[in-house]
Amino acid sequence: MDKIIKVYREIMTAVGIIGLVGFIISVLIQVIARTFLPVAPNWTEEAARYLFIYMVAFAGNAAVISDEYVGVEMLTEMFPKIVQKIIKIVIMAVLCVFSVFIFINCVVGPQGLLAVTPVTMVSTALLIPMKYIYLSEAFLFGCYIISFLMRIYMILTAKKEG
Repeated sequence: MDKIIKVYREIMTAVGIIGLVGFIISVLIQVIARTFLPVAPNWTEEAARYLFIYMVAFAGNAAVISDEYVGVEMLTEMFPKIVQKIIKIVIMAVLCVFSVFIFINCVVGPQGLLAVTPVTMVSTALLIPMKYIYLSEAFLFGCYIISFLMRIYMILTAKKEG
């Protein structure tokens, strides 16, 4: 299980870094084009937006596994270790249930983004089918479910990192 967690975290981190690099390149192209060229390409803003969305989806999962997300631990550090462990597990379980709720409503709910997105709808500049953009929400919360369950396992087995 530890090897699976490590590979999962490394994949999420690597793809998050690729998204970050793509985002930076896209923004740099836009800035340089606006400064030095008579006409700036119109696709860079859209590309930066979509790369940022997917970067957050991948990097957020890596942060959960590595226990590097933002949190306030000042209050919980006053409790004994066993109570701290229980609080962390409860928080991860609540976040997992929330992620399941969002995932289900995103995919199959009455207003599920993937269910109501027209097949012919494409992005303005890049001409990418919008279902791939909206898929990021299902991907994010689907992976969060896995990440929170892995984090609970790591807390129960007292492992700091995958």
